Amino acid sequence: MPTPIGLFDSFDNLDQLSLEAIAAWLKPVPQLDYLEDYLANRILYPQTIPQTERDMQIDLAILREALKASSPKPGENPFLNVALRKLLIPAKLLNFVPDLASLTWAFIDAFFLDHQRKEWVEDLWTIVLMDDIDEVVGSVMLPHFDNTGGVMRVILMNKNYEIRKGNLMLIPCPRERCEIAYKLMAGKVLGKTENAIEVYGGKLGLVVDGRGA
Repeated sequence: MPTPIGLFDSFDNLDQLSLEAIAAWLKPVPQLDYLEDYLANRILYPQTIPQTERDMQIDLAILREALKASSPKPGENPFLNVALRKLLIPAKLLNFVPDLASLTWAFIDAFFLDHQRKEWVEDLWTIVLMDDIDEVVGSVMLPHFDNTGGVMRVILMNKNYEIRKGNLMLIPCPRERCEIAYKLMAGKVLGKTENAIEVYGGKLGLVVDGRGA
């Protein structure tokens, strides 16, 4: 009989996660006693499929914290290829999360929300869905704004988009490669305030995350 596969079967650290940290991702914030029982059930039955939207949100909150704790040593994270700047998402997780955008958002929150870049090239990552055959599904761009009034304007496929500091936006880009032009006010991305570049697209598209520093 095949081993059951679940959202959390790749993690052996669930019992070490902070209930307060999990609760911080949720609105309204649940009682910690309830969350403790919920997490215990997920540890015992990792293959369980969430039955309600609230269950799904709790599962994604747990996933965020499990991902954050998944790399005990620098360079050993199974979900990040730092050298190639790839975000690696197991395709099997889509059996338990309703859509690719929600799943990717959880990964971005876990790895990039408080990301302290060492080089400007770390402002752009390729998103890869890992399966028997890996699939590039898009990119994530991390602009850095100088103040609360920072704005990034993006042109992609003749459409204009505006991302303000503190916001996250998903921009459709179904092609394998997409050319974008961008301009920032009070900020930079890839070391520049203005540029035109190619990024990977796919079934997800381009995620621009302006919530960081």
